[in-house]
Amino acid sequence: MDLELDENQNAIAELALQILRESLTRERLRAIEASDDRFAGDEWQKLAAAGLLGVPLAEDVGGGGFGIVEACVVLEQVGKTVAPLPYLSTVVGAAMTIDAAGSAEQRSKLLPRVIDGSLILATALAEDGDDLAEGLPRTTATKDGDGFRLDGTKRLVSAAHVAGLLLVSAKTGTDTVGLFLVDPRATGVGLDTTETTAREPLSNVRLEGVRVGADAAVGAPHEGAQVIASLVRRLTAGLCATQAGVCAEALRLTAAHVSEREQFGQKIATFQAVAQRAADAFIDTEAITLTARQAAWLLASGRPDADAALDSAKYWAADGGFRVAHAAQHLHGGIGVDQEYPLFRYFRWTRQIELTLGGAATHLRQLGDRIAS
Repeated sequence: MDLELDENQNAIAELALQILRESLTRERLRAIEASDDRFAGDEWQKLAAAGLLGVPLAEDVGGGGFGIVEACVVLEQVGKTVAPLPYLSTVVGAAMTIDAAGSAEQRSKLLPRVIDGSLILATALAEDGDDLAEGLPRTTATKDGDGFRLDGTKRLVSAAHVAGLLLVSAKTGTDTVGLFLVDPRATGVGLDTTETTAREPLSNVRLEGVRVGADAAVGAPHEGAQVIASLVRRLTAGLCATQAGVCAEALRLTAAHVSEREQFGQKIATFQAVAQRAADAFIDTEAITLTARQAAWLLASGRPDADAALDSAKYWAADGGFRVAHAAQHLHGGIGVDQEYPLFRYFRWTRQIELTLGGAATHLRQLGDRIAS
C-alpha cells in the first residue's frame, strides 16, 4: 500500500494549509477565542471560495467528486493550524451522509449551500453512556401524522450553536433507527452550550416534542443503522487525520524550540535525553499519520478490514497522541503552558481528540475482539 499522497491530494493539502496558515495568525486565533461563537467564519468562507468544502461531495451538486481520503487530507491541515472550523461535523459527518443517503431534493437543496459556505450542519449522535455513538439511541422518533415527533437529548454536539440544521439519530421502532434533519431554532429544541478541553463550544441538544415532516428523514427512517455506522466510521477517520495534523505541528514547534534553546552553553537538541524524547515523538507521529491514512484508504475502498484499521488508527491517535502532547510539553518546559505561545492549543486538542468517539482502551478492546473472531 502506497501511503504517499497523489498529485491531487497534495494540491488539496497545500491549498488548505496555505489558506489556514496565512489567515489564522496567533492574533486572529486569540480574537476568535474571545468571540461568542468561537467560529472562524472568514476562514470558512475562504475554504468555500477555494472549493475545499465540497472536496468529498459529488460533482452533480457542485462538489469535487473525491471522497473520505481527500476530506481527511483537509482535516490534517485543520489539525496543523488548530483551526476552529466545523469541517468534521459539517462536511464529513452530515454533508457526506446526505450525499450518500439523502433524497434528490435534500442533495440539491442542501449540499450546494454547504459547498458555498452558507450552511453549517451539525451531527448529533452521542448520548449518555454511548461514547462510540453506535448504540440504539434513547432519543425517539414517533410517527406523527405525515411526519415525526422527536424526543430525547444528544450530548456534546459540535457546531450546534452555529448550525443551520442538525442531523439527529433517533429510534424509530423496537430495534430500528433513522436520521432526521432538525432546525435548531424549531419549537421544542434547546441548546446548552459548554466549553470543552480544547475550548470548543459543544452543546447538549434537548428535543422535546419536536415535529418534523416526512421529508426530514435522511434515508429510510427504519433502515438507518448502516447509514449511521458509515457516518461514525467517517467521523473516526476524520478525527484520526486531525490528530495527525495536530501532532505533526506540535512536533515541528518542539523541534524548532529545542534547536534554539540553550542550557549550559549548548543547544538542548544536542542533549541525548532530549534527542531521544523527540525521536520517540516523531515515531509516534509517523504511526498516527500512517495508520490514519491507511484507515481512510481502506474505508474509501470499501474493504472489509477497514473497521480493524479504524480501531488501530484511533488507538494510535489516542495513545500516541497522548505521548506526543506530553513530550512536546516536557521539551518546551514552562513556555509550553504560556497562552501567548501556541503549543497549549495543540496540547488541548490532542487530549480532546484522544477521548472523542472512544479512547485507546476502547478501540484496542474492539480490535482484539475482531482478531479473536
